Amino acid sequence: MNGALWRRGPDDEGISFEPGIGLAMRRLSIIDPAGGHQPIAAEDEDVRGVFNCEIYNYRELRHELQQRGHAFRTGSDAEVIIHLYQEYGPELVHRLQGMFAFALWDAPRRRLVVARDRLGIKPLFYAQLGDTVIFGSEIKALIASGLVPTDIDPQALDAYFAYTYVPAPLTIYSAIRKLEPGCLLTVESGAVRCCRYWDLDMSVQDEAPDEREWAGRFEDAIRSTVQSHLMSDVPVGAFLSGGIDSSLVVALMSGHLKDPVSTFTMGLGGTSGLIDERPLAARVAERYGCFHHEQVVQPDLPSIVGDVVSAFDEPFADDSVIPSYYVAQFASRRVKVALSGLGGDELFAGYRRYSGVLLGESYARLMPAALHAQVVRPLVHALPESPQGGDQVDHLKRFASSALHSPAERYLGFVTALSSRRRGQLYAPSLRARIDRAATDRLITEPFDNCRAPDNISRALYVDMKTFLPEDILALSDRLSMWHSLELRVPLADHNLVELSARLPARFKINWREKKRLLRSIAQKHLPAAILGHRKQGFESPMAAWLRTDLSGYARDVLGPERLGAHGLFDQAVVDGWLADHLCGRRKNNRALFSLIMFQEWYERSRS
Repeated sequence: MNGALWRRGPDDEGISFEPGIGLAMRRLSIIDPAGGHQPIAAEDEDVRGVFNCEIYNYRELRHELQQRGHAFRTGSDAEVIIHLYQEYGPELVHRLQGMFAFALWDAPRRRLVVARDRLGIKPLFYAQLGDTVIFGSEIKALIASGLVPTDIDPQALDAYFAYTYVPAPLTIYSAIRKLEPGCLLTVESGAVRCCRYWDLDMSVQDEAPDEREWAGRFEDAIRSTVQSHLMSDVPVGAFLSGGIDSSLVVALMSGHLKDPVSTFTMGLGGTSGLIDERPLAARVAERYGCFHHEQVVQPDLPSIVGDVVSAFDEPFADDSVIPSYYVAQFASRRVKVALSGLGGDELFAGYRRYSGVLLGESYARLMPAALHAQVVRPLVHALPESPQGGDQVDHLKRFASSALHSPAERYLGFVTALSSRRRGQLYAPSLRARIDRAATDRLITEPFDNCRAPDNISRALYVDMKTFLPEDILALSDRLSMWHSLELRVPLADHNLVELSARLPARFKINWREKKRLLRSIAQKHLPAAILGHRKQGFESPMAAWLRTDLSGYARDVLGPERLGAHGLFDQAVVDGWLADHLCGRRKNNRALFSLIMFQEWYERSRS
């Protein structure tokens, strides 16, 4: 099991056994590289543990614990958790600032404590098999035990095709579950209990401060958070795109480091043209004297798909895996730690779908239902796809399909890659009968409806914080960075900053004219005007165009009857029709087709 995780920690390994428990760790040595060997035990050896973590307030905690009489054997941040447990028991999680997944064994109590950080930056998987609990940082470690059944969970499969990722607590395997963000698992006296120790409260927003005061609060908070994330005994770099989030992180990093920040930027080539934010990134790098690195890559998915599938251990079809894979590989050759701007869109409402939430409220209030059903919706769905491969027509069709539904159902329409109706068309009858597609939809609509927030923008942000951020964005960044033995840190997903954003009224985040309003006002002091005025690109690949050009032959091969059709899970005629429609430009089906490609690539490797 430990050997399966060697890419997460090529620097060191350790294993300990005692009656009833085995602990193992592969270590990427960042803090106290020489002395932080794991598993780590307390002075009396009664408590020991393994930790995949960066605890950004560990120095303050260490000092406090030393004042209480604790003696430390190492200089690592992980050892702090052992001593906190001795003081506070499982409640220690409330004292931690950072990203973590850890397991503690309390020998006198015969108690196992397993925890995952509040936002889900670090992963943790587990399986309960009778009186045995198996856990690890990746699914491959559990599979390597030889004890875990590998039957596919049909409900997880449906969730994957709905959202392009498998949401927690599901995994693609029926026997394996993800420990959800902000949750703690205890195994004691034969009982397995899972409890949530943290959730994001969107119900209380601070209406008193004006925009200038809020900007000051957030600038101080972001600056402090970035500074805390720089702690390291090895060099630290940064991913730099042409966007506001990563550019602001780099700007603030440069004020806290003596040496120039090493920055890494990608351009994406291919027959469809070059998607290139390097000029914008270079302007930021030049302004702050960074040691800047650039690379252009071609869309050679077949050459990396095996690595991508192995990194995730389950199907994953956010097409930003392609640039993310290459930038992690590129950066890992020069640094062991890198900071990213991920999380800014969820904190400050940066995605286009949040504008759709605003539009949907007004449209549903003003548009007569009959006029929408008989005129607007048919006209919108008759629009031809853009020959340039843009998303505008697709977004209009999504909006028209759910415009008069409930706010939760409208948001579901914005975030699903495949609607319930189209998923029903995709599956073979035997698979369709085993799936509750309405339950898959409730993974979005229930948290939306249950969120105690004063407005629908805040509810949408809450849903994304619970689903899309941890299980897509952060999962992607963790798996692909750690596949290259690179630790990626996400200061904008720090829980203190996230909690502050929950108190920020939605009008400071987005209006009809502007997304990420407050963050833009902060960034004005730090970034070139060209960055602020640049249309949001997002770190994605031009998959729709690639599937018609560079990847068309590959798609035909993977999705043909000899490969995709071999297991009989899908209606091959439907898949053939979707592929034909996409290749000729009749309908844009790139998200469905890429999801099928990544499923098939995973399926073949998981069964080999």
